[in-house]
Formats: sequence, structure tokens, C-alpha cells
Amino acid sequence: MGSALALAAAAGSAVAQEAPEKLILGIQPIAPLVPVYIAEREGFFAEEGLEVELRPEPGGQDIVTAVVAGEFHFGFSNQTSFLVAASKGLDVRAIASGVIGEFNAETAFNAVLVRADSDIETATDFEGKRVAVNTLANAPHMLFLNSLEIGGLEDAASKVEFIEVGFPDMAGLLEQGQIDAAWMVEPFLTIAAMDGARTVLRPAFEAEPGFLFSVYFASGQFVDEHPEIVARFANAMNKAMEYSQANPELAREAFLEFNPNVNPEVAAQMAMPTWSSSLSAGELQLGAEMAVRYGFIDAVPDLDALVFIP
Repeated sequence: MGSALALAAAAGSAVAQEAPEKLILGIQPIAPLVPVYIAEREGFFAEEGLEVELRPEPGGQDIVTAVVAGEFHFGFSNQTSFLVAASKGLDVRAIASGVIGEFNAETAFNAVLVRADSDIETATDFEGKRVAVNTLANAPHMLFLNSLEIGGLEDAASKVEFIEVGFPDMAGLLEQGQIDAAWMVEPFLTIAAMDGARTVLRPAFEAEPGFLFSVYFASGQFVDEHPEIVARFANAMNKAMEYSQANPELAREAFLEFNPNVNPEVAAQMAMPTWSSSLSAGELQLGAEMAVRYGFIDAVPDLDALVFIP
């Protein structure tokens, strides 16, 4: 992924040359993206004079690459992939909160799951196991390592085999025994649980209740050249996040409407994420320090320079 990011940086930002008629947003088909669907369905984008096309990608790193390459105007990424990109010298700026971690572990939208018959009960049982995250060197990978070490598995990175598996494929591979555990988000967490998988870790909650998990972002060039468009996009997303937080059942309906392949029973049972319309450089501090600890970045960057508050 490092070489892809470098190529993206060299390509420049083709979309930033003139004000676009249609904006492109890189997304993933997961529950944290519900406010995007709300912004579309409830007309928050339209109120800001925006037409937004949604482009799905497997993970945050892929979206970062597309934004920096000028293929997308905006993206949604876990904060670690965002910080890794910035550490490589890529000009990216967070413009709105994406999703935050839970304040109640029992209703979390993310967790590490194992099969019902697994011998994994505690963090130390993960030694020698094969576990899945959607991409390596991202927030799930980092938070997973942190939980293992909190639970007593020292030097977890050398004792556990981490592999990349797309969220939609995790439940099947877990059931088949091809992986021993997987870090999942909704709706895939509920799909796996309905097949008998059980939760053993809550990494985001264990790191910090309300941990800033993901952000919406743009290239620095696009922010500099079109600050008003960025401000309007951020305003629409902040309205949508407040609406989603205040109306969880309507948010659940919106998710199913925009993801028709999801089983309605799964959509009805899945845990809804927590959203916040606040964003500050300080909310990236803990994640940046953890990324340094696990070698994903060399040093904590100038976080103030990475955040654009319209």
C-alpha cells in the first residue's frame, strides 16, 4: 500500500482544479456510514447545494489512495490509515468526525469474535492464532494489538498472525475454521453472531470510551482550493450525524434502504454506532501515540495541521 500511496501523491489532485458539479465520496458498506445515507435520504446534501456520488472501497487505505490521487473528492477512513498517509508526506486533512467508539461495551458496533467452540477465552489465548482485520496497519489492527497487550499478551505483534480479510468474508472464513478470530463491525458482527460466533474482546472500548475511530477527509489541495465546498459537505455530514444519533431507528432504516442485500433481520438486530459532530486535533492524539507504539508511524505528526474545521 505504501507504493500505491506514493503513486497517488505523484499523480496530483485532478479533481481539485475546478469546482465540481458532482462530488465523489469513498465509502464502505458498513454501519458507521449510516449518516452518509441519511444525508442523501433526508436532503442534507441537497440543502447545501451538493450532489454526492458514493463509491465503495474495501478499506480506509484504498479510499485514502483514491482521494490523494484525485479520483475522489472526499473519503471516509479509520484514523490510523489517515495518520499513516499523513506520515508518508501525503497532504490529507480531516474535515469531520466519522464515527466514535462506544461508551457501553455491551452495545458496541465492533468486536473481536471467535467460533462458539473456540478455545480462545482471554487475550493470552491468542498466541499462535490466525486473526483477521480488514486491512493491516489500520485502526482495527492497532486497537486489536492494544487489547491483547492490555490482556497480558506481551509483544502481541510477533505472537499473533494478522491477515487481511474483507469485512463481508470474515464470518464465512471464521465458521469454516480458516481463521481463529476476526475484528468485525456491523452488520457483519451480527451476521457472525447469528451463526454462533461469540465476542471475546472490545478493542475500541478498551482503548478509550468514545475513541475517535474514523474521519471524513479530503486532500489538502482540495481544501485549499474549495474551502466553501468542503464547509458545505462537512455541514451536511454533521447534520446527518446528529440526526442519526437522535433517531437510531430511522438510521437503521436508512442503512437497509441503501444496502438492500443485507438481511432485514440482521439490520433489525445490529448494534448502531455512536456519532458525534465534534472534531478536534486532540481527538487524534491517543490514536497517533498508539500508532507510534506499534510502528505504524514514526512520530506523532502536527495534528493541528491535519484538521480543517470549517
